[in-house]
Amino acid sequence: MQDNFESFSYKYYSIISEKTKFFREAKNLSQEALAEKIDKSREFINRLENKKEKPSLNTILKLAFVLNISPSDFFN
Repeated sequence: MQDNFESFSYKYYSIISEKTKFFREAKNLSQEALAEKIDKSREFINRLENKKEKPSLNTILKLAFVLNISPSDFFN
C-alpha cells in the first residue's frame, strides 16, 4: 500500500510543481518575488518547481492566493 500511495502522492505533487511554475511565469513573477509573497525562500520555490519539495496545504493555499487562482486550478 505504501508504494501505491507514494506513486499517487508523487503524481499530485508533480502537478502542483508544474502548475506553480506555469502560473508564476504567467504572472511574470520571479522565483524570488513569489517566495517573498508567501514568506518562503527562493530556494524553496526552486525545489518546489523541480519536484524536490512537497508543499503543505497552507503553502498551496498561499500560492493560490498570491497567484490569484483557485486552489483547484492546480489540478485543472
